[in-house]
Amino acid sequence: MAQNTDNVLVRIDLWILDTIFQPIANRLPGERMNIRLGMNLLLGSVIFSFAFLLMPLFFFNVGFFNSTYNLMSCIVVICFYMFVYRNQEVVREGFINPLRYHLFGIRIISIPFTLYGIYIWLSSGGMAGRFTMLYCISNILSVCGLYLISCNINPPKKKEEHKVAFADNPFS
Repeated sequence: MAQNTDNVLVRIDLWILDTIFQPIANRLPGERMNIRLGMNLLLGSVIFSFAFLLMPLFFFNVGFFNSTYNLMSCIVVICFYMFVYRNQEVVREGFINPLRYHLFGIRIISIPFTLYGIYIWLSSGGMAGRFTMLYCISNILSVCGLYLISCNINPPKKKEEHKVAFADNPFS
């Protein structure tokens, strides 16, 4: 699959992916650890999204009918998590990660939403600040999880053979 690097957004996304997150994924111990860590971060994002979207139901005594948008947003978040969970099996070591291309649009659009969430959290106070902090944390976890899932999986490192001096010794 050829890369179209003429687009500025593609270049930004590939730079973030290859410069920031791929070295982190390369240093993680274990096989497919970047996929596992990325899925756990996405699950944390889902939990914080639930907290952000469902808290008005409990704290402000808002009815379910008035929170239809929030409930539908929770369903969309679950569906997206299930999509990524089912498609993690297409990633194989030694090959280019297909999720690298499939999740491009979501990765690149989630960055401005995260920056906006951080701005809203820093500019709000009181109870609204606590709610928006959950939104901010959810977005940060989502971006990090999406980028870690999109990293390539390198083949496992071969263990170095230790040559023993006097290997022909029958008593060793």
